[in-house]
Amino acid sequence: MFDFIKSDSYPEFAKNAQVIIICMFIGVAAAALISLYHKHVLGSFVRFLLESGAKDEGSAIKLNTTKYNKNFFVRAAINNGRTYSAVLRSVLPEGAPDLSKLPAKEKRRAKSEILSGSGYYIPEELTFRADNMFSKKGTSVVSALLGVLLFLIIAAVSLMVVPQIVDMFKNFTGLQ
Repeated sequence: MFDFIKSDSYPEFAKNAQVIIICMFIGVAAAALISLYHKHVLGSFVRFLLESGAKDEGSAIKLNTTKYNKNFFVRAAINNGRTYSAVLRSVLPEGAPDLSKLPAKEKRRAKSEILSGSGYYIPEELTFRADNMFSKKGTSVVSALLGVLLFLIIAAVSLMVVPQIVDMFKNFTGLQ
């Protein structure tokens, strides 16, 4: 498929340029997928909290009262703590056990119960940030696919043109 990469007629730096172009394409495609995941999957929970008016501890919404209680991706993002940390705050349920004092077997079940029973909210001062980070604006499946397709075309043209430019450079300078 990529026979032109293995060609012995090109110097090593031309082969490296082709590998770099392919890696850049893979990076752009991965970035598009990650952006869609954040905006559509994880963003739906943030948008739900914003629409529900969960702006302080008193109006916090418990995860187990929402459709997101069984959503693996939302639960993992909350449990992870990094994805939502910039905007999401939580209120532990009353009587939550101290996890450090529990045996290992009970710790996992207790963590899951605490996660489900905790209330989540987005403070008023972070609503603008939450809306910018997790809104659907600007990132749709169609725009992501068009971006990846456009970059694929650019990468394919670059893969065909780079060896020719290297040949021209070699002929011009007399380098072998």
